[in-house]
Amino acid sequence: MKKLPIVLGLCTIFVLSAGGQQQSQPYVNRQSPMEHMSGLLRLVEIIPLPTEGQMDHCSYDLKNQHLFVSGEDSKKLVVVDMKAGKVIHDTPLGGNPRKPFFDPASNELWLDLGDNTAVAISGTTFGVTKTVELTGGKGAAHRDPDNAAYDAVKGLYYVGIVTGQGNKDGTIEIVDTKAAKLVGSIKMDGNDPAGIALDPAANRLYVGMGDVVNGESVVKVIDTNKRAVIAEWPITGGPQPHTAGLDAAHHRLFMGSRLGGGHNVDPGKFVVINTDTGKVVQALDAAGGADEIFYDATSSRVYFSGSSGTLIVFHEEDPDHFRQLGKVLTGAIAKSGIWIPELKRYYSAVPTHLVQLIQPAGMPGTKNVGNWITEEAHLMVFDAMP
Repeated sequence: MKKLPIVLGLCTIFVLSAGGQQQSQPYVNRQSPMEHMSGLLRLVEIIPLPTEGQMDHCSYDLKNQHLFVSGEDSKKLVVVDMKAGKVIHDTPLGGNPRKPFFDPASNELWLDLGDNTAVAISGTTFGVTKTVELTGGKGAAHRDPDNAAYDAVKGLYYVGIVTGQGNKDGTIEIVDTKAAKLVGSIKMDGNDPAGIALDPAANRLYVGMGDVVNGESVVKVIDTNKRAVIAEWPITGGPQPHTAGLDAAHHRLFMGSRLGGGHNVDPGKFVVINTDTGKVVQALDAAGGADEIFYDATSSRVYFSGSSGTLIVFHEEDPDHFRQLGKVLTGAIAKSGIWIPELKRYYSAVPTHLVQLIQPAGMPGTKNVGNWITEEAHLMVFDAMP
């Protein structure tokens, strides 16, 4: 990673898209205040990535020490050798990759794409071996696959289809990965089935709906045997969920909410729901632009990532009481990443971004304001500390 010079004056950060355009917003100070950080995660490695624009979710092959990164805007899957600390392959894809799941039993990675398909990628050659068109067919308008969940025992891949504001025809698509075919589509009566968590033992799929109605969003509970919505719970205190996690042993569902502001508003909310009653037991401030939640049962920690440049760590004191341990600095606009419990490591995917230097008044060259430097895409690798 390039070292950045000292920034004088106001600093504004942009994502560098695959097309090279700058996506900017007027400056408004909406960040949460900085807090003391110590003893949570330790930065051990930085790995360059050949991507531009936003990256999305990750998965991993523990046996072969491969990490899979969705190069969302670059329309490719990046394969990282975690042991060697370097990229060993990237696979061009026809659509924007979103939520991958690696299945060691089949040596396949299943991945949903923005062109309304799901694909299987070989864990050996890293090439696409199967393609399944989702409801409406490849390239269907207003059908954008996003978050997903995977049942490794049954080989079922559940994909949430976002259809955009004004539509209520979002669905959960069910792909049989063993047969490589679409076997079901569940209507969600909304446009944004976002945060998705699967409890295979209870035959439940929890879907946080990003739709906001009268200031509130809901979780819809799907019976995976019946393939139908059987309950609906309000997410009190945390509208517009976008990511989900689960402590199945204690019957607690976690929702990460964006509070109506997309990637740009901080803080977001960390909402804890009792899956026996459907009631919210706690709602705490968390990172804005919520994108990842991982629960680590061994340490009773929750790792919550958004796009505000921090990873927030919570501790489960008991099933009804969580407290924030602190924040870990990641990279600018690094919304996505993955916690690997077997390695006790967190990988944070930092997109390529531009930093604008505003020169102080009176300095030579102030007529041409704006010297740009680029920080390249990379992975930040953190080890957990006791």
